[in-house]
Amino acid sequence: MNLKGKLLSAAAAALLSVSLLAGCGGGGGNSSGSGAPKVETPKTAPTMTFKFGSHEAKVYELAGVDLRNNINTWELAVLGSDVYFQCGRKPPHMGKVTMKGETISDFTDLGETDDNHTIAMNDKVVLWKGPKDALVVYDGKTTKVGGKWPGQLVAKVGGGISGRDEFYFLNGRSLKMGKLKDGSIKDVQEIVPNLTATSPDFKNAQFFPVASDKDDVYLRTILQKPGENKKIPVLVAFDKKGKEIRRYEGMPGARKGFCVTDKYVVFADPEGNVRVFDKKNGKSLGDVKITFGVFALTTVKGNSIIAYDDSSKKLYRIDF
Repeated sequence: MNLKGKLLSAAAAALLSVSLLAGCGGGGGNSSGSGAPKVETPKTAPTMTFKFGSHEAKVYELAGVDLRNNINTWELAVLGSDVYFQCGRKPPHMGKVTMKGETISDFTDLGETDDNHTIAMNDKVVLWKGPKDALVVYDGKTTKVGGKWPGQLVAKVGGGISGRDEFYFLNGRSLKMGKLKDGSIKDVQEIVPNLTATSPDFKNAQFFPVASDKDDVYLRTILQKPGENKKIPVLVAFDKKGKEIRRYEGMPGARKGFCVTDKYVVFADPEGNVRVFDKKNGKSLGDVKITFGVFALTTVKGNSIIAYDDSSKKLYRIDF
């Protein structure tokens, strides 16, 4: 039986076995506001399942809101039980929906954004770039226009840094950190003056932020090995002092597609390719082909992620 058949069989079997309904948790909880989402036991059968190493991942389509005219995004963020994304409008707007279990509801237009899809968050607020380079701060209830957008891109903060107001961002070739105070990024410190000078491999690299946890900052780039034409998406983990710790190689061709969970690093691309790594040692735990493409992804909580399929304009939760 091919992989697709195995996935369909696994999903069908889940309908017959109550034990398969006790998933890994993920979305759900109060409808909006700050803080991590409440983990709930899934109440529906998975849309599909797949194996990576000795583990099983469960995929749930988040139904309830038709997003076909309301989502067109390169990035996702989750705060509380809300999923944030850029809307497919001109000028672009920021939008959100609320998760509860395997459903989404209450699409909300949060106002105009700059044509820049970066969304950053910690456990209290979501930040994005508004018109005229303004920093927009949203606490789950109120949108406030703060100071100036601090740099090229701001990294997401998560992975157990509860209560921290630190945000990492890229300014040219340098990695910096600042603290959110009174709607502005202040007390800026330079972590790495020139990322391209940290390794000969990075001489011509351009970096983009993905996430930070209590130990490391994760930046993605594209590398090309000497003598080869293939361009490889790579996630690089730096410690908080700017020392490179580890690399995770995605599949050739894709420009992006990483997120970081408590235990894993997940790569996924618009062709439906998924590669899962052990976060601590960088070892690949397996590759799989799923039945939808992943254009953007982000961590919900623990080892659950949200994935966006641009072709169908649908959101999925994957519990690893």
